[in-house]
Amino acid sequence: MKIFDNLAAMRACLPEGACVPTEQVLTDMEDYIDGPIEQASFTHLFGAPAYLIEQVEDLSAVLSFDEVDGRRLSLADAASSAFDVAEWVDEGRFARFVTIETADGGSQYLVPRHVAERVSFVCTSVEMRFVDHVD
Repeated sequence: MKIFDNLAAMRACLPEGACVPTEQVLTDMEDYIDGPIEQASFTHLFGAPAYLIEQVEDLSAVLSFDEVDGRRLSLADAASSAFDVAEWVDEGRFARFVTIETADGGSQYLVPRHVAERVSFVCTSVEMRFVDHVD
C-alpha cells in the first residue's frame, strides 16, 4: 500500500483522473491552505493521508462504518454502503472510498480496477453506495 500526504505525491504515482476529486476538495478549501495546494498536507487538513491499495490483502485496511461484534468491517470482509464516499473515478479505473471520521475529515482509499475486480465486495460497495445516495 502506498501512502500520500499531498497532491504532488499522488500525482507522481497516479494518473491525473484519479487525483481530480482530491484536487477539487483542496481547491474548495484554498482559503485554509497556506502555500500551493499541491503541497498541502492531507493529514493536517483531513486528519489522515490518502492510500493507494496495491494488492487484495490491502483491502483489509479499508474500513466501512458497518460493525460486527464491535469490529468494523473492511472491504476484505464484506460489501458495505457505509462509506461517506464510494465511487468510480478516472473513467472507472479506480474505486474511491472515503470515511469521514472527525471534524477534519478522514481517510481516502483508491483501489485500482484490477484489484477491485478480484474482490466482489469492492464493486458491490460502490454500487450499494450509489443506490443509497440516489434514493
